[in-house]
Amino acid sequence: MTRTSDLFPLPGSPQNLPVFKALAPAQSESILVRNDVGRIAFVVDGRVELLPIKYVFLNGWIYGRTAAPDYLPRNAPVTFEVEERADKPDWQSVVVRGQLDMVESGDADEKSAPLFHDQLFCFRALEISGRGSLPAEGRFFAS
Repeated sequence: MTRTSDLFPLPGSPQNLPVFKALAPAQSESILVRNDVGRIAFVVDGRVELLPIKYVFLNGWIYGRTAAPDYLPRNAPVTFEVEERADKPDWQSVVVRGQLDMVESGDADEKSAPLFHDQLFCFRALEISGRGSLPAEGRFFAS
C-alpha cells in the first residue's frame, strides 16, 4: 500500500517548503500574452465543465475558438485559467473571470462549411488574478 508521504514527501527543512506570492496585474497580463493555451470553465445544467482552448489575449479580452458551439452557454459567466512552469517547484497561474460572448462568423454558406463548426467566442477580462511560487534561490530567511 502506498503511503501519502511517499507520494508527497515533505522537504528536509521548513525553508524548502513552497512559498506562494500574488502576481502584480502587469505580471498576470504578461503571462496571458505569452501563452496561447488555457482552460475555460462554465456551468451547464448544474454541472461544471472545463475545456482546454487555444486563445489570444488582446486589449483586456480573451478570444478563443471551439469546435463545439452548442456546448458553450451563451452570455454565461466563465472562468479561464492559464499556467506556466519554469521548473517542477516553480509555477505561475492566472485566473480570469468574465461573461461569455459568441462572435458571429459571418454569412458562411452551410453547404461550404467544414464538417466541424468553428465557433469564435470572447469575453472581457473583468477580473484577473495571478499567483505563483517563489523559487528557492529567491527567498530570504532570518538567521
